[in-house]
Amino acid sequence: MDLPMDLSTVQAAASRIYVPGGCVKTPVHTSSLISAAAGVSAFFKCEHLQRTGSFKFRGAMSAVSEVALLGPETSAKGVVAQSSGNHGAAVSAAAEAFGLPCTVVVPSTTPAAKQDNVTRYGATLVLCEPTQKARVDAAAREAGRMGGAALVHPYNDDPVIAGQGTIGLELMEQVPGLDAILVPVSGGGMITGIALAAKGLDPGVRVIAVEPEGKRLQEALETGRRVVDEGTGGRMLDTICDAIRTQPLGPRAWELNLEKKLLHPEVLSISDDEVRAAMCLTMSELKQSVEPAGAIALAGLLSPAFRELRAREESGGRPIRKVAVVICGGNADLGVVAGHIQKHQEAAGKGS
Repeated sequence: MDLPMDLSTVQAAASRIYVPGGCVKTPVHTSSLISAAAGVSAFFKCEHLQRTGSFKFRGAMSAVSEVALLGPETSAKGVVAQSSGNHGAAVSAAAEAFGLPCTVVVPSTTPAAKQDNVTRYGATLVLCEPTQKARVDAAAREAGRMGGAALVHPYNDDPVIAGQGTIGLELMEQVPGLDAILVPVSGGGMITGIALAAKGLDPGVRVIAVEPEGKRLQEALETGRRVVDEGTGGRMLDTICDAIRTQPLGPRAWELNLEKKLLHPEVLSISDDEVRAAMCLTMSELKQSVEPAGAIALAGLLSPAFRELRAREESGGRPIRKVAVVICGGNADLGVVAGHIQKHQEAAGKGS
């Protein structure tokens, strides 16, 4: 459904998600060491401390609450999600909160920790090939098998986008006077929702996408083409950030950005090595263990590209001095986290 997507839509979602068993307002952490290294005052929005371990629970609660309101005949058919793991766990938990049946389709490459996080809330788990088309097709089949269950898309549904936008509402209250927000980007639901909320409250705040290398979002924004290369548009990115492997921005996020100019035109593109370094810093300095995607915005904060972006903004009379960094999730196998940390330490000459 296409709602009039703006600040009021996000505020309406906020009225539905903070219920018993629902979302919590996540904390903001700081680090003087990281702020000094970045040359800004940095504030870390800890979405890995949200229920189910990621920001995805916000959008799931917003969307599933709407299904529950449709009445018992419709809601009894349940909900279906397709996900790399975090969205699936979120929809599973939201369905449990509202007493609805739930099936979740995940790629066969999804880490065991994320698969376990789906099934712990009672959902049926279905594995598929690790392509976007396979995920979509399998989810449609499962919805039909359940008699017409509601499909809750991970990023292309308005209620999901509005729910993710509550991160922006909280940030603008927790850290008044923000100049910029760095947000991991995949399908674009989170960054679009955050931008709707934050720019609705302060049009001057810059919402900056942080992507894994190969996504090419900046090229898409510059050319006005959502899918830059039709040959790769349906593939998943080759990145350790398994939660944000979608190649193009989703159609709805793209449409809203074209209409409202929500995103900063420059995008921070981050390598796997930079992500591993940020994971180590998150653990050593913030004392938090996060998944690779959860560390990518910190990697963006410390990147040469962000220093150059800040210099350009400063020369244009729009300095960036207070920056929020969204830590989007913490669902990772401990062995995987340890492996990334070890690889970074060996590369830095600190291995045992």
